Amino acid sequence: MRVSRLATVLAAATALLTGLAACGSGDGSTTTSSGPTVAANAIKAGPPTGWSGGGVTVDASSLKCGQTAADPTRGITDTSIKVGGLAYLTSASGSTMAGTEIGAKVRFDRANDAGGVNGRKIDYIGTLDDGNDASRNTSQAKVLADQEKVFAVVPEMTSSTGYLDTFCSEAVPFFGWGFNGGYCGNTVGFGITGCLTNLTEATSSAYGVMIQTLFGGDAKGRTVAVIGNDDDAARTGVADLKAQIQTVGAKVVYAESPVPDSGLTDATPIVGKIMTAAGGAPPQVVVYATDFTSTTKLIQALSAAGFDGKHINSVGYDPRLAAANFPGLQKAYTLLQWSPTEDASAAGVQQLVADFKKYAPDAALSLPTMAGYWAADMFVDAATKTGKDLTVNSFLKTLNNGDYSYYVDGALAQARFPLNHVVNVPCASLVQLDGAKYTVTTKLSCGQVLKK
Repeated sequence: MRVSRLATVLAAATALLTGLAACGSGDGSTTTSSGPTVAANAIKAGPPTGWSGGGVTVDASSLKCGQTAADPTRGITDTSIKVGGLAYLTSASGSTMAGTEIGAKVRFDRANDAGGVNGRKIDYIGTLDDGNDASRNTSQAKVLADQEKVFAVVPEMTSSTGYLDTFCSEAVPFFGWGFNGGYCGNTVGFGITGCLTNLTEATSSAYGVMIQTLFGGDAKGRTVAVIGNDDDAARTGVADLKAQIQTVGAKVVYAESPVPDSGLTDATPIVGKIMTAAGGAPPQVVVYATDFTSTTKLIQALSAAGFDGKHINSVGYDPRLAAANFPGLQKAYTLLQWSPTEDASAAGVQQLVADFKKYAPDAALSLPTMAGYWAADMFVDAATKTGKDLTVNSFLKTLNNGDYSYYVDGALAQARFPLNHVVNVPCASLVQLDGAKYTVTTKLSCGQVLKK
């Protein structure tokens, strides 16, 4: 695949990860108890399990959708569980979640080879492609729920949330990467990294903790610029990132959203402001909440202007970029919400890599592919814990009763429900592109949930 084509494919896979879409109101309500006031620099990187919820609690009965299906045995036989996916595998822009369906199938294939889930094989009917079209998203949700009568939707990876009305009214659980608002404020959406949007009452310290790790565990007084796209969602996201970064004592000297959604043609004015943002000097870190093309253009322009600080983005991880020795991201850091495949010390990563070698040896281990795999893995975990007496109602009870958590050893940080129906998992890892390889600079670690 040519690098220019790869850049287009990467854009949708990563542009929504940073909280840029943290706009609008939540779909449900939270019950919050009084939590501690977090002092600057009081938060430190911790392990990928046991992170603090910051005093935020959630009562599942207050969320949308309920937990009772009109047909609780929908999609279930004595020997099978019917599952289908919904994603934008194609798009007019060329930017897609292609590969997520492969990841899900790989995980389901392993489960079936091991005998299924409590004796039931997973009947994976494939993933419908909504083409990144809102009307198709809505209609295909009805196909899955009303015609195919699936037990659950895995993976769900769309930019549109038109599916939610159907899945909510018919109690169809869905699993995926929670970068659209359908994962927030309801009882049926389960994001592998929680709810990433509509963060009205809480956020996390993930970005602050990652910056902290780049300075030996102490970011107090370090200067940071945060830059986003010129739209309301991005402005909300930039404000959220600023709050996250300040929790570790860093000083945000620039937090603006000047990058046109249509694309950046001239980086000069932006570069000029950033290079003098810290009292006439450049900041020590620039955090990018921008699309792939704009991010790489800004990194190159800042480097040409003499910036020698650290770049942190969320769009620069894909093994195909490393293989191409991609110039636009050299020495830049990319934040991931799970462990990269380069972290061979993690047992969960070793299992993922082994599964792909066995079931899909030619598949690229991209972010969408990995997200599809982890979404399927979470589904298998929850179904297994529900037991032999599996129904839609018992399944949702398992997930929402307040005791459910999902963690993959060293690979995916702990998610907890119902808490993560309303906030993201406060965890991340960092890699740096160095020539034709990624180096893991910060292993998967966590901060905490923060009340707004």
